[in-house]
Amino acid sequence: MSRRPITCKIITVLLLGAMMIPAAGTMAADNENPAVSVTADKLSYDGKNYVATATGNVVIVRDQATMTGDQAVYNLKSAEADMEGHVAVEQPNMHMTSDTLHSANKNYVVATGNVNGVYEDKKLRGDKVEYHLDQDYGIITGNGYLQAQGAELWADTIQGWFKQIKAVGTGNVHIESPADNLIAYGNRAIYTQTPNQNDGVIHMLGNVRANQNGNSLTGDNIEIRLADNSVQTMSRSTVVLVPGNE
Repeated sequence: MSRRPITCKIITVLLLGAMMIPAAGTMAADNENPAVSVTADKLSYDGKNYVATATGNVVIVRDQATMTGDQAVYNLKSAEADMEGHVAVEQPNMHMTSDTLHSANKNYVVATGNVNGVYEDKKLRGDKVEYHLDQDYGIITGNGYLQAQGAELWADTIQGWFKQIKAVGTGNVHIESPADNLIAYGNRAIYTQTPNQNDGVIHMLGNVRANQNGNSLTGDNIEIRLADNSVQTMSRSTVVLVPGNE
């Protein structure tokens, strides 16, 4: 099949079946390689290399995932997609927007530029987000922000495990838990919590400064348990208690 442009207001191509001329090494349609649709104002398809190039109101649908943007290149054989301009990804329980997006191996997504995401009750944003869909694991790089179970975490880099409630922030860490009246800063923080349980634990390292109910604590290795507002220090630390504050 030769490469030729196809132009129309909206056109949809199923990149399987008739468009995939049977040949040695050709990907067949099966449960592991379901049909993919690409819709756009302008679309060209290279049948030899299985590459679709789309421009204008692009919509790519595969399984339960839908990707939209201004322009895209999709490789059926490698299941790789590159999108630019007003990019959005929709999947059950997950929504993400960004300036650009690269998707590979069916389960790996890299979004860059003004990234904002929502996963169930969790929110994230940053300059770059790498997300492993099969592991529900993401890495936020640059101006990272993560909100989960009412607690908020800011850091240069954030690793998040979203099925669990676990996050690791590194660099310029800032944590706030309004329900616990807690604000804390440090170089690194590890936050863990059982879903739907008030048993959050914040382990902070490096130049730690924490304030809760007017009381303050400084040190280099501090663990804060939100369930009972208790604190344990593993380094030389200073606590300032204000009488009458709980």
